[in-house]
Amino acid sequence: MDLEQLANVGEFVSGIAVVASLIYLAVQIRQNTQTVKSSTLSTNTLNWSSMLVNIASDDTSNAYLNGMIGREDIEPQQLLQFVQMARAMLVSFETQHYQYLNGALDKEIYLGYERACTDQFLAYPGFQMIWEITRLHFSPPFVDLVDGLISGIDDGASYAIAEQWTQLARQRRLDR
Repeated sequence: MDLEQLANVGEFVSGIAVVASLIYLAVQIRQNTQTVKSSTLSTNTLNWSSMLVNIASDDTSNAYLNGMIGREDIEPQQLLQFVQMARAMLVSFETQHYQYLNGALDKEIYLGYERACTDQFLAYPGFQMIWEITRLHFSPPFVDLVDGLISGIDDGASYAIAEQWTQLARQRRLDR
């Protein structure tokens, strides 16, 4: 084997090494992307779980209920509690929207959050009032999203969960 043939073999081996390195890099990037998405979902789940448990506590549930229905005579302390809970929920929702737009949350997961946020808080008058007061504190793409979601809510939708609960309870009682 002369020097030219040896150089050709070296180039061939070098080319294979480059291809193998690129394949390895692609696998690593894919695994890292999955890890980031999994971590993002886990963080969002913990964040929302913590907020929902806090809302259900004795100390805050009345503030949440009075605020979400938009009571005019809400006590100042309850108003403060509700405003902070509503802002935390809106900030969390905006974070999820940002994560979705940047590929850190899958579409199906994000759309589930979006439906839950629309049905479980944006549909209520008190949240819509907080949104009117604080909407300029959020990014323009998020403002457009929430404005669109609120404009698409049917009147009376804010009580859909309570109505569904009552209907299901009646039906189950009748089924016994």
